[in-house]
Amino acid sequence: MSAKRLALCICSIACIAWFARAAETELLKNGTFADGTAGWSETGVNDDKEVTITDVQGKKVLLLKRKKEGVAVNAIQYNLKLKPQTLYVLSVSGWGKSPAVISLRPKSSQDDQYFELCKSWATSSAPLDISEDLVTNALYFDSGLRADNAFLNIRLADGGPGEYYISNVSLKEIRSTKPEEKEVVIGHLGDSITITSYLPFGKRVDGLLNTMCLNLFPDKRIRNVNLGVDGEFIKGLLDSGRYDRAIKAQYSKFDVVVIRYGANDRKQYSLDEFKKLLGTLCDRLEKDYPGVTIVMGTGPYIHKSDSANKTEYGPFWQAGRDFAKERKYALVDVYARFEKEASEATAVKPGDAHPSVLGVNLTADEEFKILQPIIIEKLRK
Repeated sequence: MSAKRLALCICSIACIAWFARAAETELLKNGTFADGTAGWSETGVNDDKEVTITDVQGKKVLLLKRKKEGVAVNAIQYNLKLKPQTLYVLSVSGWGKSPAVISLRPKSSQDDQYFELCKSWATSSAPLDISEDLVTNALYFDSGLRADNAFLNIRLADGGPGEYYISNVSLKEIRSTKPEEKEVVIGHLGDSITITSYLPFGKRVDGLLNTMCLNLFPDKRIRNVNLGVDGEFIKGLLDSGRYDRAIKAQYSKFDVVVIRYGANDRKQYSLDEFKKLLGTLCDRLEKDYPGVTIVMGTGPYIHKSDSANKTEYGPFWQAGRDFAKERKYALVDVYARFEKEASEATAVKPGDAHPSVLGVNLTADEEFKILQPIIIEKLRK
């Protein structure tokens, strides 16, 4: 890795700090690894793995190395104390050819089920970029009303021998997230096509929208919170207690909520039941977040897959369109945008419903077209 590339990464970290505007309080100990492995657990060197500090171009970095297939390789920092209703920025810089993952796992001393219900393995965990260049990724995390402690895990993904280098990791307190009239908070509810947990934080729809909002409204506070979860369907969201205890009890303000369900609902119940459950969810949101604007979204068009588009997913996307029309909700028609693109490149692989990096970029672009006038209206109030 060249010194030039290292300098470029340092510049990107500065951009994150600029976006955070007031990031001051660092929660992690020794996130630069200047003090070796101090503050980090599960470190050491043996015949199976190396979790140690090495020197690259005069800078100390964390090396995660697996020597034998199937061996767990982690660096963990426990007992991170979170303040209620506080915005944090989690940033990580690294490079490597082996899949690695960073995971912020919040807990609640008030609710022992919160850890499971918040689904942080999807919402605040992400793969790190596989790259020979140093890459920085960031997540903006709202501790909300329930989360008051957490642990951070950086690990190699399951698999064979490989290695990944971490140059810097940081969890900084930015500011309070107590409700303010001047801030617009946008929630995103849905399943795996919303959270895209297989992509790094910055390549997900909320990360892209945060950047778009920053570029268009540089002096305003606009924040996107992605609460999508792999495999989720509306009945599961409501019946499991996740809506009540990890959304309603956690977040005191949403000005806009984008809803994109259907992919997993189609396996659970009929179209009529799906529309009824959409109504139940929207009624709950409008009651729990007075003045909220609800935006409905379709799922993706799957290139050259008539069965998926016409008989599997398509009818549920149409039910969402019909529901939006009946309720006079705004609609983000991701399906139409993907159909217009007419490319297999919108999916992670041919015939798959999960969007690729290109697909998520197109989704964010379509959402921003709909969200922009809504945001402007919210800012005027």
